[in-house]
Amino acid sequence: MAADGVTDVTDGVSAADGVTDVTDGVSVVRMEIGNSISPTPQEKGDNRGLVIGKKSSPPVKVKPTTYLGDKFRIRLIPSCQILYYCQQRESIEVQPMMGIVEDATEDLIFTRYECETIAKSYKVAPEMRLQGRQATVNNYKTLAKQVQILHSSHHAKSNPMKPLESVLRLGDGVLTLGQLLSPGWRMPNLLDVFACCCEVNFNFNEITDDLLSLATGFLCAGARNVVSTQWSVDDLASALLAIFYYHFRRAGMSRSQALQESQFKLRNLTGEEFVRDYQGEMAEHLQYQYDMAISACDEAKLSGDEEEFEKWQDLGDKIQLRLRDLKSFGEKDLPFIHPFYWGGFVSHGLA
Repeated sequence: MAADGVTDVTDGVSAADGVTDVTDGVSVVRMEIGNSISPTPQEKGDNRGLVIGKKSSPPVKVKPTTYLGDKFRIRLIPSCQILYYCQQRESIEVQPMMGIVEDATEDLIFTRYECETIAKSYKVAPEMRLQGRQATVNNYKTLAKQVQILHSSHHAKSNPMKPLESVLRLGDGVLTLGQLLSPGWRMPNLLDVFACCCEVNFNFNEITDDLLSLATGFLCAGARNVVSTQWSVDDLASALLAIFYYHFRRAGMSRSQALQESQFKLRNLTGEEFVRDYQGEMAEHLQYQYDMAISACDEAKLSGDEEEFEKWQDLGDKIQLRLRDLKSFGEKDLPFIHPFYWGGFVSHGLA
């Protein structure tokens, strides 16, 4: 999304080779079209036609897919006014402290692995982690006002028809965008939010100022930057991308650069590297979760709690499926090459 005064903000996720430049204030994109796509010679005016893939056309070499993010670090800004607010906020001089909200509904498979890894890296104290049903709306609010970095990994749901009713799903209910925009949710000390949740920036808005999303809500509440998602992201891939992102941030990269590098690393991760560096530890985490789910399932059966029994039985079935996925990912050359796994994450706000 390009806007006056924004130097490195571009609109879109991917583009073909030939991006020329991003000027100060405006995104300039040129997409070069191959020989198999050309204007029809008889149409030179406003009505231009394209002939695509004629059988008589000679074979054309297809270049490897190049994405806009390969050439530029991309940020999205809901509006210039919100960017101005982010820029005017006071700098935080203290050592940033992280808080983690994880798997509030206790049904995400790889979130515990993701958050445990990040917590070890940032030395997050146990009281700064809201796990499972601890992640109530009030506890979330308290934690968000205490920390400078908030890693929020749980379910979310956008409501394109009623954006203010878009929600983060927490342990005892939901946090709506309408609540997040209210004065009671001001968080002046919050620097960064990584919303590793589905659809945090998803909407159908076609106007220039794309204001009403959960990501925008965090920026208005006080955050300087929000990493969020545009579609229902894969749990396993999201866990890896989040771990990569924080690794690059600790190495000194800016937010937009860290996201760019983590997306590049994930999509180029080979099956062999996945098996060597991640598969075994992930499998151990999943086996532990499976054992816990079966134990909870047995307890619910004995107590006659049918709802809890079905919940834990369903989770056990999902874990078994994901254990098989772990094996299949390791057998592929580039298991996360498709943009579905990494392209949904975007950076909002300051660089």
